[in-house]
Amino acid sequence: MDALLESELLAALDHYDNLVRQCVAGELTFSEFCVSYDPFYGAYALDGHEHDLEGKALLTKLASRIAPHQAIAEDILSKVCADADAMLETYRRAGRFGSAEAVKKLKLVAAGLPGGEA
Repeated sequence: MDALLESELLAALDHYDNLVRQCVAGELTFSEFCVSYDPFYGAYALDGHEHDLEGKALLTKLASRIAPHQAIAEDILSKVCADADAMLETYRRAGRFGSAEAVKKLKLVAAGLPGGEA
């Protein structure tokens, strides 16, 4: 991965924070949010797997800004499924949920974004 610039990452975090806010405010449907948001966490390798020491130091410095997006990637987007499937017991047992539950979980994350309540 090319060198990660702090200004670029901060601008990206601001943009994706705003997408989260727009979704929880009802300005974007969850489907629209997913199209616009995903795969932010992976595309920027925010887990650090593609970065050199300088990039990893930047990720550490911005860890509190990155943490909500890690939660979105790992706890929401990786577990959401089609609304029809979310009604099936096998999906529920596997910890999967539909878009309405995903938005509820997204609201909890949004409350912790810079700037407070979404």
